[in-house]
Amino acid sequence: MSYSCSEKLWKPIIRPPRHYYQLKDLGNQIQMVMDTVTKRTDFEIVNKRKLTLQCSLFEPVRVQDRQHSCMIYLHGNSSSRVEALTILEYLIPYNIAVCGIDLSGSGHSEGVYISLGYYESQDVQSLIDYLRDHKPYITQIGLWGRSMGSVTAILSASHNEDIKVLVCDSPFSNLTLLCKEIATSGYGVPGCCFNCFFCFVKSKIRKEAKFNIDDLNIIQIIGSNFLNLQILDLSSQVSIAFLSANQDQLIHSKHTKQLHCFFKGTKLLKSFDGHHNSKRPNDVMKEVADFAISQLGKQQSDQPQSSRDTKLLLLRNQREKISFQYDEVHPIMTGGQISNNEQNITK
Repeated sequence: MSYSCSEKLWKPIIRPPRHYYQLKDLGNQIQMVMDTVTKRTDFEIVNKRKLTLQCSLFEPVRVQDRQHSCMIYLHGNSSSRVEALTILEYLIPYNIAVCGIDLSGSGHSEGVYISLGYYESQDVQSLIDYLRDHKPYITQIGLWGRSMGSVTAILSASHNEDIKVLVCDSPFSNLTLLCKEIATSGYGVPGCCFNCFFCFVKSKIRKEAKFNIDDLNIIQIIGSNFLNLQILDLSSQVSIAFLSANQDQLIHSKHTKQLHCFFKGTKLLKSFDGHHNSKRPNDVMKEVADFAISQLGKQQSDQPQSSRDTKLLLLRNQREKISFQYDEVHPIMTGGQISNNEQNITK
């Protein structure tokens, strides 16, 4: 994607290259994930801003008509729901469904600009509302995000008490701080000139994308220990696993570590060798997935029976038997290097 001289200062923030892909990149509608037959269902939702968003739900066939949890995957700023494939092998065999979404302005979804989590968090709420209305067998819902997606996860959880588990891979702690770091290291803007430069950038983004960069102060949100009409006390509401790449040159690992430090709830921190877009080590992914699965299971056991059980029973009685073409199964084969990583678990 090319930008004019003046656009280079602000447009890459809210209009990075869009990820173009084909539906076949998501695999077959019936595919094998490890040893689990999995069905992919593609669907559309309409968000609060009347934009149509594209989604894909991956469910183990064996639990389609039984209660199970779901992890919503939230992609990075120049990516799409295809990225959700990276976590299937760690969750699907344990009967956890995975739902990928092209957030507004990304992938095949409508939208001119992205907002680094500001409006994307509203997309998540629209998706959760859809799943609650159309997938009654889904009980607990967690969020797994990378980069922009991890910030979206935090913002979503701060406004929805039903979200109990987050996986946050390389989130930024404060967008203003991140812009300053990128401006000085990537564009050579002297520190003394940053305020002038940033006033222009903020003004253009507010005019074009209709949000204020200053509102994305994530460390303030995650460190809140109060409950008001807008922000929930995350420390008492959710459990969070943080991932941090030691050689990340885009979002320095200090951002993730600061968020981990400020968050006072149940948490896990995994640091590993790699860059912002590196493949995550297999052992790190397994440990983070185990953390998420255990927390989802804990919430499931703590939740009382509800009137939804009656609806589930009716659905089970009315569901028709489905036959599958097993010769069209698409195997997902992924690997990863094993490395030793320090962890920090606090309860």
